[in-house]
Amino acid sequence: MADKWTAWLVYDRQGAKRNGDYIRMHKEIGAKFGFDFKLKIIEEIYPRKMFSTDTIMLNPDFAIVRTIQPDFTKALEGRHVPVFNNAFVSEICNDKGRTIHYVSKHTDIPIVPTERFSNIDLTKEILNHYPNHVIKAVDGHGGRQVFATWEPYERIVDGIGESDFVLQPKIEGPGKDVRLYVVGDEIVGAVERTAKEGFRANYSLGADVCTYIPTKKDIQYVKELCRFFSFGLVGVDFLVCRDGRLLLNEIEDVVGARMLYRCNPDAGLLERYFAFIRDKLLREG
Repeated sequence: MADKWTAWLVYDRQGAKRNGDYIRMHKEIGAKFGFDFKLKIIEEIYPRKMFSTDTIMLNPDFAIVRTIQPDFTKALEGRHVPVFNNAFVSEICNDKGRTIHYVSKHTDIPIVPTERFSNIDLTKEILNHYPNHVIKAVDGHGGRQVFATWEPYERIVDGIGESDFVLQPKIEGPGKDVRLYVVGDEIVGAVERTAKEGFRANYSLGADVCTYIPTKKDIQYVKELCRFFSFGLVGVDFLVCRDGRLLLNEIEDVVGARMLYRCNPDAGLLERYFAFIRDKLLREG
């Protein structure tokens, strides 16, 4: 039975700069679980989608990937390295269109109606065809590639960039959404975000946030999702309708924790996550 594991904590350069405190938390809390985290910058170890020569022969005992790189996760798994989250979660959940399609196909969880398009389809005509809709880059993160279809066309094009995109009807409601933090198949924390103005209820964009108490229905939805996904740590996001119903909006693979720790400094998110990883490593050898 191992009592110490070498682990990679993988970020891109910009992500590592923004998340210095969270990286330190991983290292300090991880040590209590026997995890020796090594920060790895993906641009250095996986340039041009190939492992660099100085890492090709070095396999960690496991890796936590905190950057959106499904192909890298799949490559690590090809080297028999357990990765959190795994490649399937990374591939599906880092594409907003694929997430909604997969969940609607396999579950009865209510969803935000979503249509997925290729980048080449982003024209003034299609935006005019979908008034009162929200457009999002399929791989966007933090609300920065989310626009209303009535915003200036040039702004939308610049923001979406080269990404494919989804179109969703603007959900009429109180401007709130709910994030459930899920480790394995359990909700370990939850927050409610309220947009100060407009429809973007992202914490990084200034939304108000408070603790949310999951309902029996929320727990049921997560259990249903876990029939088809093997999660490590994810954020399951729901939009709140005017009548209080929740509609699944997306599943965050590289989920941020600032909101949760702001609402509850003793949330113990990483402790729960690392206990889950340790138990899984011991169980699966």
